Amino acid sequence: MKQHIFVATDGSDTAMRAVDLAAEIAAKFDVPLTVGHVLHFGRPAEELARMADVEHMVERVGKTPGVNLPNLPDTMLNLFAETRAGDESIRLITLVGDDILQRGADRAKDLGAKTVKTSSSQGDTADAILDMAQEAGADMIVIGHRGLGRLKRAVLGSVAQKVLNHAECTVVSVR
Repeated sequence: MKQHIFVATDGSDTAMRAVDLAAEIAAKFDVPLTVGHVLHFGRPAEELARMADVEHMVERVGKTPGVNLPNLPDTMLNLFAETRAGDESIRLITLVGDDILQRGADRAKDLGAKTVKTSSSQGDTADAILDMAQEAGADMIVIGHRGLGRLKRAVLGSVAQKVLNHAECTVVSVR
């Protein structure tokens, strides 16, 4: 029987399917769930722009009460591609991460998970996921699987594959 579940999300459709599964398992077994997200400071713009719903995340974050950011970019790609003050970029990346976490936690609660926490980290995505899961005391990690072919996975590496290979607990990869 599982005691604590950790789910990683980047806001993509696949990651939200992982949140759904993790929430359903947490609800069924009445165990705590931690929703985690890795903040992508200093990552290549193309890598960051792949997040699902990216066009709407920046807009949604820009409407957050108390957020007053001039020249708010219209896309995640523009957020990372444009030259902007370091503090402004850090704040935007953090706000987008907070939004991703909040949406994941809200969705998990809507699906019946009773105890839902959030966690964020930065650095290498797979390592950060493994660290957050360990810190949460998770004995199961649920993660979205990117649909890369064998050759691309071998050449580029895969966050899900690295988590699967290095986790000391059960890992469920959701397609």
